[in-house]
Parts: sequence; C-alpha cells; structure tokens
Amino acid sequence: MRRRKSALLAGLLLLSLQPADVFAQKKTNRVIYTSTVGRQIYNDRCAVCHLPDGKGRGGEDAAGNGFPPLIGLSEWLATREGQLYVAHAIIFGPYGTVLVGDKFYYGLMPRFGIRFTDQQIVEVIRYVAEVINKPAPGYKPITEALVQQARRLPDNMDALEMQRNELPQR
Repeated sequence: MRRRKSALLAGLLLLSLQPADVFAQKKTNRVIYTSTVGRQIYNDRCAVCHLPDGKGRGGEDAAGNGFPPLIGLSEWLATREGQLYVAHAIIFGPYGTVLVGDKFYYGLMPRFGIRFTDQQIVEVIRYVAEVINKPAPGYKPITEALVQQARRLPDNMDALEMQRNELPQR
C-alpha cells in the first residue's frame, strides 16, 4: 500500500512539473497541413486516390471499389453550384456509391475540412479546375467566401447527394 501511495505521489509530482499548456489543450479546428500551393496539395493529398492525372482509380470490379476521376469536371467547376459541391465534398468527405459515366465507384474520402484552411481548399480546387481540367467558358476561380459557405452546409451524405443530383450528369 505504501508503494502505491509513493508511486501516486511521484506521478502527481511529475505532472505538476509539466508546462500548463500541456493540460490546457483546446479542441480546435486544427490545420495540420501547411502547403498553400494547389499542385502540391493535390499531389500530397488527392493523387493517392484520384491519381496524379486525375483519372481516378478502380471502378472496374463488380463492387465498383475505387475513386472517381476528377477529369471531366470543367462544366461543374465553371458554375458556383459545382464549385460549392466540390468544396463541400472536400470539407466533409463523401462516401458510398458515385456514378460517373457508366461506372460506379464506391469509396471513402477523408474529411479535409479540419485539415485544410479555406485558402488551401481554394488552391486545390483551382488546380483541379485549371490544370487537370480545361476551364469551360464562363469559368471564374472559386473564392474563399464560397468555401466558407460550403463549411456551413449540412455535414451529411444526404445533403451532398442532393447537391450532386442538381448538377449535370458526368
């Protein structure tokens, strides 16, 4: 019993020597990725699943496992509704089945909203719109205000699917 009390007291002493900020950690919307260059963000975070050229991965097997292509988004990214959907998807991380052309893709995208700033989301969407795709007539780059609007949208798949269903089929 005496050993247990001594160990407990020693532990409390060690804890008391820790800086106060160790115990005062707040749950925040931490940004753990720092690049602000669209190409680098895409290559570091998106290309693993969507491939460096944006052609996507999978979709060939019976289960449709894979990640949809990001090529062919020019029409969507030339509209505010399309840009809002893409920002919403990046922020909240869609999952489930997506039909692109005649292929089904079933996957899970990470939620990047807690990892990326509004500026980073703008930069990666601009990279997809302007480099991976050829901008369609009427294209105007996405703004941070639109990303902020996407952050306020409902955080659920029903909201994402409704938004996607309002866009032209790919």
